[in-house]
Amino acid sequence: MGAVVGVVLIVGGGWFVLSYYSFEARFQRSKPALEAYAALAVSSDPNKSLPTLPKRLGDFEAVGVERLPHGFLFLCDYGHPLDETGLAYSTEPLPLVPYERDIFSHIEGNWYTLLRN
Repeated sequence: MGAVVGVVLIVGGGWFVLSYYSFEARFQRSKPALEAYAALAVSSDPNKSLPTLPKRLGDFEAVGVERLPHGFLFLCDYGHPLDETGLAYSTEPLPLVPYERDIFSHIEGNWYTLLRN
């Protein structure tokens, strides 16, 4: 009986950890901070650099930011440590086929994941 309880606790704990740290959960928890930065970025002067990026936006550690014609790329730590990954915000649809060296996947609304080759 004790072994069964132990297995249930381990499996349940593993499920909780995986669901808490999944990309989807991190994105949803981070959405208020991401949306706040997006509002600043979109309203900023397109001829000047983007607003200063905080060290973290929600659950994501910020690596860098780049301007897009209708939004920005937020390079962050969600992917494999050897890949350059991030999130993209664009008020216009982004291409879902490889674009130069960037591959976008739509998440929801104006948000996309970014994989940079």
